[in-house]
Amino acid sequence: MLLPKLEDYARDAAAYRRPPAPGTFNYCDIIDGYARDPAREALIWLNAAGDERRLTFAEISEGSKRMASVLRAQGVGRGDRVLIMLPRLPEWQMAMLAVFRLGAIAIPCITMLTPKDLAYRIEATEPRALITLPSETGKFAGLAPGAARLVVPYGKGEAGGWQDLVALAAASSAEIATEAMRPDEGALLYFTSGSTGLPKGVLHSAYFPRAYLECSAWWFDLNDQRADDLMWGTSDTGWSFSLTATLVGPWLAGVRTLTYDGPFDARERLRIMDQYGVTVFAAAASEFRQMLAQEIEAHDLSRLRLSATAGEALDGPTARAWMRRAGCRIHEAYGQTEALMVVANYPATEIRPGAMGLPLPGLPIEVISEEDFRPLGPAQVGHVAIRMPMEGMMLGYWRAPEKTERCFVTDAQGQRWYISGDLAHKDAEGYFWYEGRSDDVINTAGYRVGPAEVESAVMAHPAVRDCAAVASPDAERGEVVKAFIVLHDGHEPSAELAREIQDFVKRETAPYKYPRRIEFIDALPRTTTGKVRRKDLRDREAAKGGPA
Repeated sequence: MLLPKLEDYARDAAAYRRPPAPGTFNYCDIIDGYARDPAREALIWLNAAGDERRLTFAEISEGSKRMASVLRAQGVGRGDRVLIMLPRLPEWQMAMLAVFRLGAIAIPCITMLTPKDLAYRIEATEPRALITLPSETGKFAGLAPGAARLVVPYGKGEAGGWQDLVALAAASSAEIATEAMRPDEGALLYFTSGSTGLPKGVLHSAYFPRAYLECSAWWFDLNDQRADDLMWGTSDTGWSFSLTATLVGPWLAGVRTLTYDGPFDARERLRIMDQYGVTVFAAAASEFRQMLAQEIEAHDLSRLRLSATAGEALDGPTARAWMRRAGCRIHEAYGQTEALMVVANYPATEIRPGAMGLPLPGLPIEVISEEDFRPLGPAQVGHVAIRMPMEGMMLGYWRAPEKTERCFVTDAQGQRWYISGDLAHKDAEGYFWYEGRSDDVINTAGYRVGPAEVESAVMAHPAVRDCAAVASPDAERGEVVKAFIVLHDGHEPSAELAREIQDFVKRETAPYKYPRRIEFIDALPRTTTGKVRRKDLRDREAAKGGPA
């Protein structure tokens, strides 16, 4: 068992104390521990072409050691940066572990990055080595001239001037020491976009995997470390949810993972869950919405015992529909690249569709006032904030101490808080309810309206497939709520349907929150991770300067 049982949240969370941090730590030691059982399966890999590979923890461990030997021979050492731009391949996991093993800093990147994106990251971090596919090498032309250039042979493309990492690893020694890291040393650097400015580099400690202990045990319900579990996290490798649901979350518990390299296809997701007997499935909320448009009942999901989601708010109607049709619970969680996961749902707690969940036991998270930073009572909207110190918090933004410091405030009692930039309220039982980003809040005639509550109410209408609520300029009220709505097949946009939805929302929530303006669109603008780009919609409305 990974952690003590969580059977009564109020009692057990109050009594829980996080395992004390060791003097030194390296995540690879945990992987190597599971590798002592040569038959223990770690990974099932599939791709859209129908290829399949199965690897044990012993094979993952040895592969990472051999890759670490290659990187060391290329001059990579403690504190050096290694940029890894690979799709969902076993070599991604091995390369990440190889970097951790050396005490270096991994920079995971999605393959959709452009040469301009890469130039920005490379200039900022000065990587000692680059790892990518042959088809992606052209993006690095003229960049990082002194860095080692290594490719994983997969797919099409030529890689002139680049070395074959897999071939080099096969010829390299697996006898290499694993660095014992301190908590103030970095191991992971993610670039995350904000509402303004260029992406920020978020540096995490080598101890960051320890922050996933509670997630693994209680959010994903892997505490029993069952040999028959198979967890599939769909996130791309360049996003922190991939660590959460693929590289760290399940492997902390020694649980097998499934990885699929292929385009999103809702029907294919269901087929794979059926064929391979996935027991825990983790994906963005938008994926669940699209799978609900399929014939779920045509697939055997009897082995699926839990679904999990994070990264965007899960609306109540989607949560209820998925649980009813897939026949399993869905656990939403909330976190940030800067702080990792901090709020979740658990097997022992009631699921309140639309709620973010309850604080991870042992993590000091609150809703605090915007004015004096004091914790707020039930139903009061404020900043989601984390009391310092907290294991799992970033070491800081890369080479940006002033920007880092702006994320923190100190209250009148001298307590230091990390301000997430997200707004929420708590109910009487302590559940967090998302109200939107602080820069997403709509101020209409003095009323502050969070977009998430509006969207949840609109989504409950049977004609609505997807929705985003933003502020629209208004001469009388300053701003009004506007809903951009995607309809289900079989429904046509009309003024009558817009009025019907407005009346429906007035019955679902406080009348001042209903969308006074509605625009029907074919699809919402989304980021590469599936999050709605509300800023694009806000900017579009601001440019109009008035009603649509």
